[in-house]
Amino acid sequence: MEMASSSDWSSALAGGADTIVARSTAAGPAALAVIRVSGPMTRAVVGRLSREVDFDRPWRASLVHIEGAADTGSEPVVAIPYAAPRSFTGEDMIEFMVHGSTFMVEWLIGLITESGARPAAPGEFTRRAVANGKMDLVQAEAVRDLVAAETAWQARNARQQLAGRLSRRLTALRDQLVTLRARIEASLDFVAQGVSVNDEELHTRLERCRRETRDLLATAAAGERIRDGVRVVIVGPVNSGKSTLFNYLIGSDRAIVAPTPGTTRDVLEADLELAGLRVTLVDTAGIRRSDDPVEAEGVRRARAAVAEAGVVVELWPVDEPEPTESTQTGPGVAVIRVRSKADLAADGWRPPDGWVAVSSVTAGGAEALRLKLAEAVAGEVPDLGGEVAIGERHRRALTRAAAELDACDVATPELAAESLRWAAQEVAELVGDVVAEDVLDEVFASFCIGK
Repeated sequence: MEMASSSDWSSALAGGADTIVARSTAAGPAALAVIRVSGPMTRAVVGRLSREVDFDRPWRASLVHIEGAADTGSEPVVAIPYAAPRSFTGEDMIEFMVHGSTFMVEWLIGLITESGARPAAPGEFTRRAVANGKMDLVQAEAVRDLVAAETAWQARNARQQLAGRLSRRLTALRDQLVTLRARIEASLDFVAQGVSVNDEELHTRLERCRRETRDLLATAAAGERIRDGVRVVIVGPVNSGKSTLFNYLIGSDRAIVAPTPGTTRDVLEADLELAGLRVTLVDTAGIRRSDDPVEAEGVRRARAAVAEAGVVVELWPVDEPEPTESTQTGPGVAVIRVRSKADLAADGWRPPDGWVAVSSVTAGGAEALRLKLAEAVAGEVPDLGGEVAIGERHRRALTRAAAELDACDVATPELAAESLRWAAQEVAELVGDVVAEDVLDEVFASFCIGK
């Protein structure tokens, strides 16, 4: 696995990279489209299209005319030139705003490529920004996450990471690891010279590094919920109102509701946003013993859905005896217990402690249940100010770093220094100080073209 420092990428890009072009706005017809060009030949490429673009007056929008073939004539576009290094990529760059028809976009990109640019690969503009020191790898991932954000939590966390909150914490941890390794290696020289070494200080520093790494790794669970959302599974006996509640929460009649027991035979899912997080709401077959093979398969799938849930909503109608035991779930799964069909209860009836009463007839208790569900969904996603190990890459690197630190023992300084070297490298690779080419490929392959 070939490793390179960020300075190696920067010199390679600045010295010999191609000039690239791509549409930066979404594909398809639109009022306007933005076409971005970046690279060492940007000025020469643009100069072949229009003499009106002035890189000596950068960062200003101006109306210029692009000269095309005789049958197309010239096209007025808005151009904003950016002079290196004060651009998104750190290179000379320009953005054209053109009428957003498919023909006009392809026409202009075609002229630009004929003038010396090539089509950009996915994420190549941001990859060059990382290479030229405009941002680190964590911030680059935040660019991708902000583009893909579907919920308030995702957008807020991506903005905070783009501002460098997580990067600064990771950089501080890397510096602590490097400093501790240097002190341990220096202690070898001291011992060789007969000078005593304060092992207690080294132990204290090591424990501080372990604690910080564990704390960062602990944020991965919150990061997973922000990134992937929460699966909320509605479970209960047949005809307890699961599908009615499912339809209410998603705001449409997706699930069939009928008085016949066992109407739902399969698992039905729908996505919604709740408490600023993406929620996958799951309606399931009623739990009961059945000789019908189709219904029995539905019950099996319902139990499997519960096993994968982050939150379980357990319904039990008031016209049936209170269950003696709750649904079996995995560790740490929140369970909201609901007495449904509350309109059938006798006057003065109150739900048992810890239960919520709802009625699909009167809609009573529905909003209280929604609030309780929102609390359960967001309960394990504390606002960590963007200091969240949100990506699977983050989790893997921090897990490896934590393992190295757990194996580190300052009583064996040679081995301890080696463990610290590997731990520091894992953290450095997270922010992009040291990087493997396949890691870069993994990060930027999920970017859209033009970003």
